Amino acid sequence: MLSGECDDEILRSLQVVTVAPAPDASQLLVIVAPALAEDRLDPAEVVQRLAIHSGRLRCEVAASITRKRAPRLAFQFISGPPDPS
Repeated sequence: MLSGECDDEILRSLQVVTVAPAPDASQLLVIVAPALAEDRLDPAEVVQRLAIHSGRLRCEVAASITRKRAPRLAFQFISGPPDPS
């Protein structure tokens, strides 16, 4: 969703690093980072854009999973490249 269907240039430049329950499966913590190491994104701007598009992102998650209720999504942005380990 972030890289293809999203109409936001900043969100298209992100990759999902990990998704984890926070604190349980009713809410998921989605950690995102720049897709390219050379991308220098303003963390505040990224978080703001994620908040603006969170409803649409949640709808996309709901359409892709088989659950009675779609989880709420919380986002965290890490500005450096993800740790490969």
